[in-house]
Amino acid sequence: MLAEKTKWLRLVVDQVSDYLFVKDRECRFVFANHAVAEDLGIENASDLLGRTDAEIHSQQLARKYETDELEVMRTGVPKIDFEEFVICQDGRRKWVSSSKFPLRGEDGVIYGLFGISRDITARKRTELLMSGQARILEMIATGRPLPQVLDALLTMIEEQLDGVLGSILLLDEASGRLLHGAAPSLPKAYCDQIHGVEIGPAVGSCGTAAFTGKPVIVDDITTDPLWEPYKALAAPFGLTSCWSTPVISHDRKVLGTFAMYRRSGRIKDVAESQLIADTVRLAAIAIERTRAEERIRFLAGNDMLTGLPNRRELGRKLEALLSEAKLSTSKLAVVFCDVDRFKSVNDNFGHAIGDMVLQIVSERIREVLPDDQLMIRFGGDEFVLVITGDLAELEPLQSLLARIRCVVAEPMQFAGQTFRVTCSMGTAVFPRDGETAELLLQHADTAMYQSKKSGRDTFQFYDRMMSEGSLMDLTLLEEMRVGLEHNQFFLEYQPQFELTSGKLTGLEALVRWNHPRLGRVPPGRFIALAEESGLIGSLGNWVLEEVCRQGRQWRDNGHAPVLLAINVSQRQFSDANLVERVRKTLSANGIEPGYLELEITESLLAENPEMAVARLSDMRAMGVKLAIDDFGTGYSSLSALRRLPLTRLKIDRTFIQNVASDSGDQGIVRAIVSLGRELGLTVIAEGVETAAQKEFLLHSGCECGQGYLLGMPMGAEEIERLLSGGLRSQIHEIAS
Repeated sequence: MLAEKTKWLRLVVDQVSDYLFVKDRECRFVFANHAVAEDLGIENASDLLGRTDAEIHSQQLARKYETDELEVMRTGVPKIDFEEFVICQDGRRKWVSSSKFPLRGEDGVIYGLFGISRDITARKRTELLMSGQARILEMIATGRPLPQVLDALLTMIEEQLDGVLGSILLLDEASGRLLHGAAPSLPKAYCDQIHGVEIGPAVGSCGTAAFTGKPVIVDDITTDPLWEPYKALAAPFGLTSCWSTPVISHDRKVLGTFAMYRRSGRIKDVAESQLIADTVRLAAIAIERTRAEERIRFLAGNDMLTGLPNRRELGRKLEALLSEAKLSTSKLAVVFCDVDRFKSVNDNFGHAIGDMVLQIVSERIREVLPDDQLMIRFGGDEFVLVITGDLAELEPLQSLLARIRCVVAEPMQFAGQTFRVTCSMGTAVFPRDGETAELLLQHADTAMYQSKKSGRDTFQFYDRMMSEGSLMDLTLLEEMRVGLEHNQFFLEYQPQFELTSGKLTGLEALVRWNHPRLGRVPPGRFIALAEESGLIGSLGNWVLEEVCRQGRQWRDNGHAPVLLAINVSQRQFSDANLVERVRKTLSANGIEPGYLELEITESLLAENPEMAVARLSDMRAMGVKLAIDDFGTGYSSLSALRRLPLTRLKIDRTFIQNVASDSGDQGIVRAIVSLGRELGLTVIAEGVETAAQKEFLLHSGCECGQGYLLGMPMGAEEIERLLSGGLRSQIHEIAS
C-alpha cells in the first residue's frame, strides 16, 4: 500500500512544471521531480539522488546554491521568493523565483531542506531588457565611448536570446568596407578576419545586408551561396547560422550591420523581430551621435573646406614645434601665404568656384610640402606653413617657396574656362625674427603684406624695417582710449527672429566707432587691437552699461522688454568682478536679468573649464541667459556641454554661408541642431543672408536666426520704430 502511494505521489510531483526538490545536510539531492532532471539533461530524476550541485553545475553557480542552502539549514530561517538562475543542459539561462525551507524532525533537529522554484524567465528578461535599454540610452547621452555602448548593447541582446552571439560592424563609406565595432562573445580571431571586408551583393550575411540595405537571414552557412567564399572563415569557430540587419541612419544611410550568430539550430528559431528593430535603432542613435560629435570635434580643429588644421590648432602646434626647436637649437620658419586677388575670383566666378580654387591651391602646396611639415588654413584665402629642420635653412627654404609659387600659379580649368591665380608669401625665421609664436606670426604676416606691396606673386623674408607700420596701431590704440572718454563709440542692434513666425525674439548689441578723423572704423580693426592691449575690458564694460541704459529707455518709452544680447570677451569673462558688475548694472537700470543674454565663445570655455562652469552658474542663478557664440568653431562635446548652464547655441556664420548647397555644412548644422535639442537649448543661426539658407534652417528644425536677410544692424532710433511697429511689417515680410 505504501509503495502504491509513493508511486502516485511521484506521478503527481512529476506533472508539476515547478522545480521540487529535497536535500540533506550535505546539500545532496534526496528527492527531485522530473522538471529538475529534464532541465539538467538527466533522463531519470532518480539519477540525481546523492549528487551535489558541484557535480552538476559550474563551480561558481554551485557555490552560490550551497551558500544559500547551508544558511537556511544553519539558521532554521526559510528564504522565500528570491531570484536566482539555472544554466540548463542546452546552455539556456533560466530565471526562477525560489523558496527554500528547513526540514525538521519531530525532535526539532534540522535534517535538510525542501525547495520549490518557479520559472520567471519571461518576466525577468522583460525587466532586464527595459533596464538595459535605459542604461544604453544613458551611456549615449553621457558621451560614453562608442565601443563601450555597442558592447553593452550586444551583451543585453545575448541575455535575451539563448545561444546567440552578437556582432556590430561599422561601415566606412569612403572605402565601402565593414570595420569591427563590437562582438563581446564572438572569437577574436573570427572578428579579426572579417574586419575590413568589402561589402557587395554576395558577401556573407553582413556584407550583403550593408550593400542591399535589407536584412539577410542564413540558416545554414555551409550551404548558402552568399557564404560560399566565406564559410571557411566561420567553420573553425562552429558558426552555423547568421541573421544580419543593416543599421540605418535617420536620413536612410547604412551605418553598419547588426548580426546574430548561432553555433547550433536555426537563427530564425530564436530571433525576435521587435527586439531586432529596437537593437538597430539604439545602435543607429549611438553611431550617429558619436559621428556627429566626431564631426564637430574635427571641425573644431580642422578646416571644413580643405581638411587642413585650422587657426585654432595653429597656436597649439606652433608652440609645440617652437619648444622642440629651442631644445635642439634648430631653425624654424613661419610662412604666411595669401592667394592674390581672390576676391575677384569669388566676384567673377562665384563662391563655389572660389572654394574649388582654395582646395586646389591647398592640394598643390601640400604636394610639394614634405609630410612632416605643418600646413594650416588660417582663414579666408590665407594659409600658414611651419617649416622645421634642415628645410628651414635659407637655401632649402628659398627653393621650397619658389616651388610653391610655381605650382600655385599653374593654370586651372573650370567649366571650360582656364585661368590662374598667384600667391604672395611672407616668412619669419626663428630665432632671428622672433622667439614666440605671436611674434613670428606677426612678422610673417608683415612680410606677406610687403610681398603684396611689391607686386604680388612673390615671397619676402621679414625685415625689421617692415614693422614701422606697427606704429600706426599704437596711435590707433591711444585714439581708442580717447574715444571711450569722449563718447565716440556707439551701439547698433541686429534683430533676431523666430524663423517660423517672424516674431522678434531679441537684439544683439554690436559696438561701433565713429572716429573724428577716419570716420567709421571697421570693428575688425579696433576690436582686435582692444583684445591685444587689454582695452577690451573697458570697452566691454561700456557696452554692458550702454545696453542696459538703452533697454531702460525703451521701457520708459512704453515698449515691452526684449532680450538684449552682448558679447563677452575672454579678458572680461576672466574678471572676478564680472558677476557683481552685471548684477549692479541690471539693478541700477531696473532690467530683469532674464532680458540680458551673455554670448561667450567655445575657446573661452576651453581655457579654464572649472572657472567657466562656476562663473556661468552664478550668472544663470541670477537669471541671466547664456549663449555659446560661433558654435562649431571650437570644441564642445555633448558631455562637456551638459555641464554648462546654457540657454542657447549660436551656429557660426561660416557653416551658414554655403548651407543651401554644401552637404558638409548641412550635416554640421543638422548635428548642432540635434545637439541643441538633446540639451534642451534654443538654437539660433547667424549670418542668414538668403532665402535658401533660411529655408534649409527651417527644415532642419533651427528655431531662430539673424542676418542681413532678416534685419540689418540698426541704431537705437530705428529699433524703437521696430518695437513700435513702424518697421515691423517690412521686416516681418522678409522674416516670414
